[in-house]
Amino acid sequence: MTATAFPAPTSSTSHSSVREKLFNIFVSPTDVFDEVIASPRNLANWRVPTLLVSLAGILSLQTGNFHTQSTATIRGLLEAGTISEAQAQALAGIWPLLSALLVGVGTFGATCWSAFVVWFIGRTFLKNRFPYLKALEIVGLTGIILVLGSIVTALVVAVSGDLAARPSLSLLAQKMSSSRRFYQMLETLNLFHLWSTTVLAIGLSRLCNVSFKEAA
Repeated sequence: MTATAFPAPTSSTSHSSVREKLFNIFVSPTDVFDEVIASPRNLANWRVPTLLVSLAGILSLQTGNFHTQSTATIRGLLEAGTISEAQAQALAGIWPLLSALLVGVGTFGATCWSAFVVWFIGRTFLKNRFPYLKALEIVGLTGIILVLGSIVTALVVAVSGDLAARPSLSLLAQKMSSSRRFYQMLETLNLFHLWSTTVLAIGLSRLCNVSFKEAA
């Protein structure tokens, strides 16, 4: 059986707080991941940042055209006869709470799924064994980059006045029609998604004790 890839804890290993890890992930993710790998498991390492991502997602609903879309959806259901007038009013009242709940559940589910993908890649393709919970901690800490991405997205929307604006390469082609395939391709290249993917590759390389190139 393949030996575990990460180093054993040593007396010289520093023990920073979750808050310090979240700040350091922006400037020195390698050091953060080495500390996480060499330390006993700490569920706060993934729960706290995932909760922050969830809150950022809920707040982002208020900055976009969420209310317009939800009203249009409910009106469509009402006009189609799917729901009654009373049901439409009740749905309009609980829609914000329901949406926030779905965002929270979806965020925690996405974090667990991403950790499984990292764990599976390390076990299957890189032939190294490490605990799933360590992958979960690394994925969770990386999520703080998405929180920053949500803040920047809100600022981009506020500055541009375009609810669909995102911090992606599509900002360089604002005069191009959004229906064009090339524009849509540029829109998928979100800078913060690329950043978080790169940091995840660093985390996988530290978990498996391989080069960044192999992990990426």
